[in-house]
This record gives sequence, C-alpha cells and structure tokens, in this order.
Amino acid sequence: MISYLEALELILKESIPFGNEFVPIGESFGRVNSENILADRDYPPFHRSAMDGFAISSNEFSNKKTYVYNRELHAGETITKLPNESTIRIMTGAPVPDGYDAVIKIEDTKLSEENGKKTVLFQNSEIRAWLNIAKQGEDAKKGDLLLPIGTSINISEISLLASLGIDSVPVFSLPKVKIISTGNEVVPIEILPLPHQIRDSNSFTITASLAKFKIIPHSITHVIDDESKMRNAVEQGLDSDILILSGGVSVGEKDLVPSILNQLGVSTIFHKTAIKPGKPIWFGKKGKTFVFGLPGNPMSVQTCFRILIDPFLRKSLGLQKEIFLKLPFSDSKNKKHNLTEFFPVRLFTKDKTYISPIPFNGSGDIKAGRFSDGLAIFPQNQNQLLPEEMIEFLPW
Repeated sequence: MISYLEALELILKESIPFGNEFVPIGESFGRVNSENILADRDYPPFHRSAMDGFAISSNEFSNKKTYVYNRELHAGETITKLPNESTIRIMTGAPVPDGYDAVIKIEDTKLSEENGKKTVLFQNSEIRAWLNIAKQGEDAKKGDLLLPIGTSINISEISLLASLGIDSVPVFSLPKVKIISTGNEVVPIEILPLPHQIRDSNSFTITASLAKFKIIPHSITHVIDDESKMRNAVEQGLDSDILILSGGVSVGEKDLVPSILNQLGVSTIFHKTAIKPGKPIWFGKKGKTFVFGLPGNPMSVQTCFRILIDPFLRKSLGLQKEIFLKLPFSDSKNKKHNLTEFFPVRLFTKDKTYISPIPFNGSGDIKAGRFSDGLAIFPQNQNQLLPEEMIEFLPW
C-alpha cells in the first residue's frame, strides 16, 4: 500500500491538458486562461488626472498668485493647452494636456468669480511634478504580460480582460466527466429509502466538487452490485476523459469495481493508499481515459476528491500547485495507525486564527463536512498533535 504523497505523485504524473478553446468573456469566470495575455497599449494610455482640481505646470506654481481660468476638461474629452494659458479646471479621469504636469485638488483651492472672470488661488505651500496625476504607462506598458497562462479567471481578471478589450477568452478545455455511483443499498434521492437503504449523496458530492472547476458531468448513473449491469455501465463510462466511480472498490464480495475495470482493459496504477478516510481508493487508465474509484462512504468521497482528484484537475487545467495553509492547532490529538489522516476542522479566531477539530464519527458521518471549513492533515509518520502545533489545512 502506497503513501498519500506517492499516490498524489502518481496521479499528477498522469495529468494532461484536455485542449484549448475560446469562450465569451461573460462565460469565462472560473475558467483558466490558456494563453499569455499582454497589454495592448499603455495603461493609463495618457497622463490621467487623479483628482478634481486644476492642472498647472509645477515650474510656474505660486500660492501668492491669482490664476485666471476659462476652460474645464472632463473625462472623455481632450483639449490642447493654449499659449499663455496658466491653468485649466480638470476632472478626475480626464487626460492632462501637454504643458501641465501637476493637478491641485479642488479642496486646496479658493475660487472666485467677478464680472464673468473666473479666478483661483492655490493654498498649497508647494507642489511637485506629477502631483495627483497617474502617468501614462505607470500601470502597464504596451506588451507587458498581465495574465500569464494558468491564471484562474475571477472577478479581478474579468475586469482586466474587459479593460484590454478581450471579449473572447482563450481557456483550457474542460474534460468530459462521467459519474457512476454503485451499491444495492443506494437509492435515488427522490425515493423513500427502506430501513436498510441510503440515498445517493455521492454523485451530488462529486458534481458539486467538479463545479469548482466549471465542469458539468456528461452523465450520472447509478448501478446495483450486479456484474453484468456494472460492466455495461463502466464500459459506457470509458468513452469519457475522466470516469469517477463511488463504492465497490474495497475487498468485499460485492466490491466488483476493480475486477470489472481490469476485465475492460483499464490498467491499475494503484489500489489502496495509506490514508484515512479513503484507504481503498483506486486509480487507473485506459488510453486517454482516467478512472478514479472512490470508496462509498460520504466523507471518504468528499475527502478523496479534495486531496487527490482536485490536484489532478488543477494540474490538467494549467493551474499552479496549491499551497497548503499552515495554522496552529487548538487542541491535542492522537492516532495509533500509520496512515495520513485527514480530519474535518473549523477555523476560529482569538488572538490568532486556529484550527479546531469537530466531532467526527468516521467516514460514514453525513454531517461532518457541513460543520467544517476544511480538512487538517495528521502526517503518516506522526502519532500526536499538540496545542499550538502548526499543521496543514485544506479549505473545502
């Protein structure tokens, strides 16, 4: 049985991109860009006033002189400085005309008007060049790399893409994913279960986990523990890029998944990993189809997806490797097994932010994830966690 880190390494070694495509900017949220995005021009594209006030030449400034002004410049307009024109009134966002290199904000002025003659007296003791001006190109120069390949497109990236005029965004294509949940004891959620049955939550857990990457399953199937029916379902599932099964991967008489996968020519990369929960997890490949066989208990499914499938998808979609947070543990915890344990925790802040364990009744506990902020990692080669010890944390 291999370790968690060995399993993760084998999974990441197999990851491949699933192609590229263009999507409208309005549909790009949550996707990953597949090309470097460069600045199409300088930003700002002109010297831009950062304040409502008056444009002036810093070399000609005097707080003892009364300046006459006749013109106003608003954002979206442009004018040329006239000979002998010493100042103009300017609004935030307007391009500062050549010949001016400072803007004195309106709060530092005293305005007056007499017989149609507008004047301003500046109350600053001194000013400097480029005061209250965003200089052309200070944010970015034309050709600068603004969005490198592998960037997750979120709110800030949407704003940037729109500013760059990119309405069709190059992104990595999403894989075609099929989901199969197994088990005689499992019934669809709309069915009232008998006392010995449970509702199918795993397919919804997997679907919600895929949604983090904007992936919508191509199909979701439930199949009972019948070899012929399961073989048929798995065979149909193998026309996908990724097939995810839940249940039937352990060593019980009805755990048919590993043998059926092998019969259908799916190569086993590993089966069983030294983790808790989720030890029976299975991973293999047939051609360009990757297969994950997850244990059937709800917390095992949620945990295995987060710690193994999530990193696989991140790498396949061009995202950088996730960096785990390290936070102090609020409690003490012991373990007697030699497995890497992932246990649900919540965050709370006192003098600093702590990781705190929550009551957990094992991998079949349907409510453990609900009350947690994520998973803490209890390393394989360690049998005790102490208060204030820094441990790794994975948010859901």
